[in-house]
Amino acid sequence: MKRAVWIGLGVVGTIVVLRQVAKANERFGAVAKLTSPAGIADSIASLAVAAKELGEQVRTSMAENEAALMEALMPSEEELARARDVRAQRRNTDADDPFAAGVEFTDDDWSD
Repeated sequence: MKRAVWIGLGVVGTIVVLRQVAKANERFGAVAKLTSPAGIADSIASLAVAAKELGEQVRTSMAENEAALMEALMPSEEELARARDVRAQRRNTDADDPFAAGVEFTDDDWSD
């Protein structure tokens, strides 16, 4: 009978110790995996993928912002065509008469 009690206590003690070791292994296993060469390589690979995705997002955002700025700041095709026509008319007029710029001076412009 004494022998059965001691065997039972040994089995219970072994189970308790194995469970504690399993819990500790779960806690420290993640750290050990991250600090192993394979874990470091995985971390670097995931960092490279994240950096690539960030670069793609930045490029996409920059292209969208550039398009919006171009649309907001640059003149339309109609305005460009109108400006070209006005310049062409002025060139044709200026070629014939050097004083055809149309600037009129008054006495107030020549004050001392």
